Amino acid sequence: MFGKKEDIKNNSTDKPMDDGQTISVQTIPADFYGGVNPVVKFKKVEKEVLLESKSKLTPSEKKALDKSTAAGSGSALHPANILTNKKYALIFGSALFVIIVAGVSVYYYLQIRQQPNTSLPTQPEISIPTISEPAPVVVENPVEEPVVTTTPQSLAEAPIEFPSALLGDSPDLDKDNLTDAAEELFGTDPSKPDTDEDSYNDGHEVFYLYNPAGKEPLKLIDSGYVRDYNNPIFGYKVFYPQTWAMGSVDEGNRDVLFSTITGENIELRVFDRLPNESFADWFAKWAPNQQYQNLKDFQTKFGESGKSRADSLVYYFMDDNHVYVIIYHTTDSNVVNYRSVIVMMARSFRSPGFTPSEAVPAPNAESGFPNEMPETVSASNTQ
Repeated sequence: MFGKKEDIKNNSTDKPMDDGQTISVQTIPADFYGGVNPVVKFKKVEKEVLLESKSKLTPSEKKALDKSTAAGSGSALHPANILTNKKYALIFGSALFVIIVAGVSVYYYLQIRQQPNTSLPTQPEISIPTISEPAPVVVENPVEEPVVTTTPQSLAEAPIEFPSALLGDSPDLDKDNLTDAAEELFGTDPSKPDTDEDSYNDGHEVFYLYNPAGKEPLKLIDSGYVRDYNNPIFGYKVFYPQTWAMGSVDEGNRDVLFSTITGENIELRVFDRLPNESFADWFAKWAPNQQYQNLKDFQTKFGESGKSRADSLVYYFMDDNHVYVIIYHTTDSNVVNYRSVIVMMARSFRSPGFTPSEAVPAPNAESGFPNEMPETVSASNTQ
């Protein structure tokens, strides 16, 4: 039942029958009794596989096969063979390099031929002046050099900064032609028009360079409120407030500033005057935006003549070699605190070649000292 036929036959018994026939009875193998698992044995069948032997190729046949199956069918000029073969790759690369160099050379050659030949004329244009100009030309004007060396050329050529002609004065409580800010510079009382009570108001005395704060000392320069500045290079002299700072903008003292702590300052600048150059010619060159007809004649206390702008914020003096300009500079404010100060400075100006006249007498009725100041000074706009 579970085994093969041979096993079953081995476990069969033959029993005789009554009629003389034999009956074959099959029994269960003994391995199944007692729960024993039978051992099943399989027949081993060996199978032999014969591989067909492949004939080996001869070297000539293998070379022919490789050639027929290679890229390009073995052609030496095929791109695949050129790129993989070192010999052909080197030849191809060299040829390509020669072609590129030749192409670039031809391109630049054509570009140069097409461009206009502008570089050639420039060379003789530069070389001709250097050859034609003799060396002594540099030494032709040795006398003019000391005039230029007194100051940097850039400063001498800088434009003049003029103040606006629409500036008003700061408050003047006692109406004595000294603003309240200027009263502090001269030791006067801003609430009294005549601090020393000598019948002349404070602004009147400052204009004529006298001490407005007391009868003694008489002169303003002796009062201790002002100093006398003497320019060490150009030799001019001018009074300025004792509490103000003084400094030169350049090393040659051509441009000097007299400054107050509020930021306002008065500039005194020196310009060279050309031989036989009139003041009108100089003015047209250096003040092209200013109107010459707005200038008025002005005279210092010492008798030197000059010009002033109508608002008394710009003054000009001139000698044989120079033009001296006194200019008022404000801050961002639209008011002027020290108009009387620049008037005082202009009235005290002395150029180096000028010989002062006799001193103006003391301010009293017998000396003929003017009772009124010029309209351009006294008619200041107060707020």
